[in-house]
Amino acid sequence: MPGAYAVRAGGGAVRRLAPVLRPGQDVIHAPCLAFVLRHPSAGVILVDTGFHADARGSLRRDLGLPMSVLFRGLEVAAEPFDVQLRAAGVEPADVRRVVMTHLHVDHTSGMRLLPNAEFVCAREEWAATRRRAAELKGYVARHLPDASRMRLVDLAREGELYGPFPHTRDLLGDGTIRLLGTPGHTPGHLSVLVDRGADGRVLLAGDAAYVRRNIDEQRLPLIVDDPPAARESLRRLAAFRAGEPDVPVVPSHDPDAWKALAPEPAGPGTAAGAAEPSPA
Repeated sequence: MPGAYAVRAGGGAVRRLAPVLRPGQDVIHAPCLAFVLRHPSAGVILVDTGFHADARGSLRRDLGLPMSVLFRGLEVAAEPFDVQLRAAGVEPADVRRVVMTHLHVDHTSGMRLLPNAEFVCAREEWAATRRRAAELKGYVARHLPDASRMRLVDLAREGELYGPFPHTRDLLGDGTIRLLGTPGHTPGHLSVLVDRGADGRVLLAGDAAYVRRNIDEQRLPLIVDDPPAARESLRRLAAFRAGEPDVPVVPSHDPDAWKALAPEPAGPGTAAGAAEPSPA
């Protein structure tokens, strides 16, 4: 990923785009992360998905033409998402619940590999996939399940204040997994705060920030759906970090932040991390 794509340069649109197109620009080796949560009573809950085997065979076949061009630098892991899940002791057909931070292609490719799962996402996010020319906004219809398998949350109407985040929901009612409204990257983007009991909490930021620099320097990525909303979400993430300095904040594409969660070093191409919540 070009560094200036992850953290936009200053100036107008042309000045921001120029470093991305310039030969020899700085490059970030950004992972595409998905997570396994093991809850003591609710069982396995996933956050986002990895890539289907089709993506390794042909990005165009899996992502479609527009997104295959945008993601042309993507190096898909040798093992697809379902194989990675089984290696982590999770049978894809047994997964019953998945939290989707948002529905862009690099998070949805593996949804087809979970035939019995219910997918939780924001109502605004699901609506965005139904808009005209949604594929140009990063959504691929064939990745997505039938609407009957979606559980849509409306944090703006039904959520509650939690710390610096005005719209949140306790997913299970026990404080272990809290959905945080962090729109801007997409209309209904969610971040996920996980309480791992004795192992402490972790905030899975999704793409509300591509990398920690977005939060530290309060600088947006090159492309966001709603810049004012995205800036506000970055401000809230920074406020959370200031108030909770011991809680790791893990953006989905930061090269290093995810390593705070790994029990031992993982090799390149990792697409599944692990976090194990226990009741608060």
